[in-house]
Amino acid sequence: MEVQIESVRENPLLERRQVTLAVDHEDDSTPSREDIKSRFAAENAVDEEKIEVGTIHTGFGRNSSKTELKVYEEFDYSEDLEEEASTTSETVEVTEEYEEIVAGTITDAKDAINDLEDPDYKALIEAEVENKNRTTLVDWLEGQME
Repeated sequence: MEVQIESVRENPLLERRQVTLAVDHEDDSTPSREDIKSRFAAENAVDEEKIEVGTIHTGFGRNSSKTELKVYEEFDYSEDLEEEASTTSETVEVTEEYEEIVAGTITDAKDAINDLEDPDYKALIEAEVENKNRTTLVDWLEGQME
């Protein structure tokens, strides 16, 4: 299992860092929260007691997952990761049209998205996460991006 930091967001108000991880688990099942926590702690010299692991998202039939950690301890990371996370979140614009599309059933949403000329999949994913956060639709949207 390989764990790679994709982005880090500082949250000084709550005295923590929100870390997005890409987890590659080739030929293995989705790793447990404890496995991810211990691997991240070992690689970044962080106390395991200071880490909370959120939901682990694994696409159907994939050998990779994404998860978000809340780390209540300082650790070293590339400043580029923090800048990348802030620019990425600023460029995604969720329109009212996208909110309406994901408000219906998954089948209706897929049909509406297929009818769009040039859909912004990142904005659609953001709209779905803010709305119902159905992993089936999120996985399908991620697959459409590839």
